[in-house]
Amino acid sequence: MAVASVVGRVVVATGWLALVGCPASDDSGEPISMTSSPAAGSDDDGDSDGGGNDTAADGDGGSSSGASTTGPGDDGPATGDDGPAPITCDGASLFSPGVHTGITIDVDGVSRTYDLFVPTSYDAGSLNPLVVNFHGLLGSPSGQATFSQFNASAEAHGMLVAYPAGIGASFNAGVCCGEASSSNVDDVGFARALVADVSTKMCVDPERVHATGMSNGGHMAHRLACEAADVFASAASVTGVLSLVAPCLPTRPVSMIQFHGTSDGIVAYDGIPQVPAMMQAWAARNGCSAVSETTFDAGDMHCETWPGCDAGVEVSLCTIDGGGHCWPGNAACPFGHSSTQLHASDEIADMFDEQPMP
Repeated sequence: MAVASVVGRVVVATGWLALVGCPASDDSGEPISMTSSPAAGSDDDGDSDGGGNDTAADGDGGSSSGASTTGPGDDGPATGDDGPAPITCDGASLFSPGVHTGITIDVDGVSRTYDLFVPTSYDAGSLNPLVVNFHGLLGSPSGQATFSQFNASAEAHGMLVAYPAGIGASFNAGVCCGEASSSNVDDVGFARALVADVSTKMCVDPERVHATGMSNGGHMAHRLACEAADVFASAASVTGVLSLVAPCLPTRPVSMIQFHGTSDGIVAYDGIPQVPAMMQAWAARNGCSAVSETTFDAGDMHCETWPGCDAGVEVSLCTIDGGGHCWPGNAACPFGHSSTQLHASDEIADMFDEQPMP
């Protein structure tokens, strides 16, 4: 992994407030049973300030920019010695650079919303990567954008970033969390529909769609790596864990990177599952070496990567000694100590760049 080009990565997204750490799997990461234009996004407490952000709704006949393999005047994909024509996008993109809030889509009769960040380098005529960044329990799209500081990293990498809103400010990542889990909301279906919706409005590269999030949002990133590897090329989690009821059986090798503090009082590092064992299980699923290698070690942060994975994917764990329920790189954290040795968003964006769909 490269952390600052050194950390090996796997990426998944979630939001920042997670007031409940939900046990979900045994130490191997397998399940256990449970009974039970541009504008500022938000204040640091996760509440949207709504100031100056654009708002858009689905179904208003907005321009479509779906990917196409045909050029002007072509009857179909080009063939021959030169191979197929490059994939391009037709039509104008709906959103200009900046932050756009309250975009609404219908998912099985339920109205769902998300915010969208468009970088200034966005090119409507070229395929662009998309990151879906999930907030934590009781969080919000704007709060996650603020807490993760991901838009700055996305700007540097030319990435679109979608921030979904959970039902009851929660996502169904399996046995966790909140209203979404207890009501068995189909948030995997929501994630798929969101990607499809952004892809009709903007020029999205289907080979470079990634998931990340914090806490409950990090749980969701793990779930998507397990259940939607046909859509998401890689995933990254900050303080989230695998919390599925069913076994994790991805259809292909999937890159995953995890950031977690040893003193996290909400989603415990040595809880259920234990974070090191969970990542060892990801390495096993991906056919990686059983022995990890140190890829970064400075101050309060130590990163390790399992080499030799199938299809060239990456599995990495960055452990923050004494770290709380925080997003590394953002020194402001109400839930304990936050490391600034590396910025998780930069490392995640780097990994996403390096890990398109195998």
